Amino acid sequence: MPGKGEGRTIRTLKDAAGLVAAVAARRGLRAGWQVVTGKEPPGAPDDKQVPLGEVVAWAMLLGAAMTTARMIAGRWVSRVLLPRRQREAAGQTDSQGHPLPQPESPRFGYLALVAALLWRRRR
Repeated sequence: MPGKGEGRTIRTLKDAAGLVAAVAARRGLRAGWQVVTGKEPPGAPDDKQVPLGEVVAWAMLLGAAMTTARMIAGRWVSRVLLPRRQREAAGQTDSQGHPLPQPESPRFGYLALVAALLWRRRR
């Protein structure tokens, strides 16, 4: 159950990380769209001059990318900030009550390096 065993601070940090991830996903997707199609992505879904297929493709890609980015950011914040006992109390155990193995998350240095490289490439 989402939010179970989490304090207000953790939820706020998860929301903030989700917002940053969604903005980054949107910017990355816009850049990718421009590279692949050579055009700007559709600005408004009700613009009659943009083909329907293009608008639908953009909406599906944008929705999937932003939702995935927010989910990954929320999980990363939970993994980094919540103590192990609190994660186990939140229900992250298997059917026999054993804690699930946690994947190794990338550390901040790696994420900062990737963000800097992407930002530099954009310029």
